Parts: sequence; structure tokens; C-alpha cells
Amino acid sequence: MKRYLLICQLALLYPFNADAQFTVGSESFFIKENTDVYLDGLTLKPTTALTLTNKTLTISGTPFPGSPPGIARVYNFNDAFSFEGRLGLFYQASDLNGNVEATLQVVHKDAVAVVTTGSVVNTTTHYIYNDLAGPMTFKSATAAFPGALPVTLIDFTAKKEGGVAQLSWSTSYETNSNFFEIQRSRDTKNWLTLNEMPAWRESRMTRGYDYTDNHPEAGANFYRLKMVDKDGSFALSKIRDLTFTKGIETTLYPNPVLEKLKIKVDDWHEVAGVKLFNNQGKTFFESANALSAREIDMKDFPSGIYMVQVKRLNGSVQVIKVIKQ
Repeated sequence: MKRYLLICQLALLYPFNADAQFTVGSESFFIKENTDVYLDGLTLKPTTALTLTNKTLTISGTPFPGSPPGIARVYNFNDAFSFEGRLGLFYQASDLNGNVEATLQVVHKDAVAVVTTGSVVNTTTHYIYNDLAGPMTFKSATAAFPGALPVTLIDFTAKKEGGVAQLSWSTSYETNSNFFEIQRSRDTKNWLTLNEMPAWRESRMTRGYDYTDNHPEAGANFYRLKMVDKDGSFALSKIRDLTFTKGIETTLYPNPVLEKLKIKVDDWHEVAGVKLFNNQGKTFFESANALSAREIDMKDFPSGIYMVQVKRLNGSVQVIKVIKQ
């Protein structure tokens, strides 16, 4: 049955709450960020302002295909739109179509169906929702059993190890899975594919995977997995984030040096300590004070090759050779 975004349903919001209202003289409905709107059982709570223009909503009883198929309630818009925020839907117990209600996941679809992870299900009110962290383009929404996914993800973690990002994840179930796409973003909107890793395709036991991002960007780095099935359908993991400080460029001059060695660092606030030692490992200078470490008097040091070690607060270490004449 077709449901239009009728003024009789939603215009009641206009006199009392301008956070959600129709645009006068057009077929548009505006929703302010972080505003809950209910459309015949479908719920939207966008994190950025959203305008639905010339949209109609149809509720279908034909489930998405899968193993098992999804629930027998699908919300279809006549045209796709980009959305970021909380997507939820109400359904009847009779719509479950053999699915175990407590294990359902929100599914949205444009060209292909995307089964989310981490959905919240209320089995009393028969309501399910998920917070979509990045903009998703979709025109249909429903719910399905996670076994319809190419993989069942147990966990996905991201850890800093020095100046690299170590990503790890594991699965408990895989069927018809094809590969994992490791993605990184600076803003959770534009995603870069770092690599693809083959999946096990068929597995009924725990499988572990690891990937190292050796070149994370300075500042915030957001990571997620795109889990792709052999038929092209896919699911997206939760987003994990790590922050890396800007790399410190260190310059020594003059080099070779006769008397005073000057040390130039882009940001001394990121320096934990400086040490000078020779080829035999004997320490001639060491300081944790950034002010005193900016210049080393080497006038009385023996001629030869020395090493200047600059240790950063993030745990990384840079070592530069200097020659004392």
C-alpha cells in the first residue's frame, strides 16, 4: 500500500515545532538535525538537516531475499536520497517471516542491500534502529537476520602502535563471502580504499584477520570494513577512529659541526627528549627539557660520528647522524 508524506499527518508539527515542517509552495519536507520524525512506522533522526523533496513512501510485504529472507515489511521510497543518522522501523510480529527477532539487523538498499551491524531491537514494541555514521544513499529499509550477511563479524578493533594503525577483526560465520575492503576516511563521509583482503568464503569457526596501515594521516583517521559477498552485496562494520600527531621534521646544523650544534624541530611540544651518543653507544648529552635541547655545545667532544636521537610523545623515535670535526 502506498503512503504519501501527507500534510494531514505531518503538518501538525508546523505550528508547534519548526524542527520538522513542509516547505510552503513545494512538495518538500524539512527535518532539522537530531529531530525524530515518524513516517508510517519508519523513523528518521538525521544528524545533519535533511529535506525530502517529491517523496512517496510505499510499504511492501515482499521480503528481501536471503538465507533466510528478511522480514515481510519493507519501506520503499520512490527515489533514493542520502541520509546520515538514526534509521529505524516498526513492524508486526506477524512480519518476522521466520526470523529470530532479537537477532535482526537494519537493512537499507539502493542498488544493493546493505545489512548493518550493531542494530538495537526492542522485542516488546517490535522496533529496530541503527545509527548510520556515514552518509548512506538508500530508498528501501527493512530488517533481516545477520546470517543473511556474507560474514558475521565478532569484533573490529583499531590500535596505535607507534606511528602505524593496527586493525584486527574476527568472524564467527562466513558463507559466500568474497573479500574485505579496508577503508579509511578523514571525515566519515569520503572513504579511501586502503586494501582488499580475501575472505574464507565458507567457514563455521572463528577466523582472525589483521591489517596494518603504515601511513595514517596526521590528525583523525576513521576506519571501517566493507564486507563483500560474491554476488556484490555488502555490509559495513562500525567505524573505529585513531588520532596521530603530526610528524616532526628535525634538522641539524651545521653538520659537520665544530662547536655548537643547533637542533630545529617543527613542534617542540611533541618532543619527549633528546639524546646525543657516539658509535659506541656512550651518551654525551641527554635532556627532557625542550628549551635546553635546542642547542648542544660539542666544542670539547672528541672528533667522530655521533647520533642525535629525538623521541616523540607518541613513542616514535628519529635518529640523525652528525659529524664532529
